[in-house]
Amino acid sequence: MMKPTRLAALYLAAVFVAGTLFGFVAHGFYSERTARASNPKEFRERVIARFTKDLSLSTEQVTEVTAILDQTHDRFQGIRDRMEPEFDALRKAQRQRIMALLTPEQQPKYQKLLEERRQRHPKKAPGK
Repeated sequence: MMKPTRLAALYLAAVFVAGTLFGFVAHGFYSERTARASNPKEFRERVIARFTKDLSLSTEQVTEVTAILDQTHDRFQGIRDRMEPEFDALRKAQRQRIMALLTPEQQPKYQKLLEERRQRHPKKAPGK
């Protein structure tokens, strides 16, 4: 019979290994989803690969679907480009309203938070 401390250590090791495996798998799913959303070209390639596999697309169909996805992306980008000035104006008004609510001690901290966000999420060039 195994000593209780060895048995506890064995259980602890099993839980650790199970947690590590779960974390690895979960990270893989998370990375795949976020990468897909952050790169339109990769997203299109994955859609085409999935459609080709699941729908058994012919070469001609792949060409047509690729063209449709590219055209749709271009139209979406055009809409985003036209709307961006209005979004910028809303963001600016929001910041001004929040700034007006803050105390003089809070305002520099808010400015710092905004600057940190700008550095983490730099604006993309139009059409990118």
